[in-house]
Amino acid sequence: MKIFLNLLIIAIIVVVMVVLAQNFDQNVDVDVLTYSWAGINLVFVIIITFAIGAMFGAAFMAFSAIQTKARLREVQRKNKTITVELERLRNISIEEIPDHGDVNEESKSRS
Repeated sequence: MKIFLNLLIIAIIVVVMVVLAQNFDQNVDVDVLTYSWAGINLVFVIIITFAIGAMFGAAFMAFSAIQTKARLREVQRKNKTITVELERLRNISIEEIPDHGDVNEESKSRS
């Protein structure tokens, strides 16, 4: 899986470099909401856009990771509680276990 991921990253970098090389001499006008800039190099706009997208992606990933960690702690806490309960049940002597004769008689009559 790591090899595939590394190859994908290399392919993306190559594609980005080709696009940047082809658009190196182009200037564009940028309008964002009420702001506007004229004659900005397209390579600069692509890099800034990529950086902003990477920041948003990292923020969403961090939020997801925090949720996952919280869920993991919750499951670990439940696991610990269930393990303690299981240990208590294992330590009960046979004399302390209530006799449910009704259940055994019903299962024998069904057979």
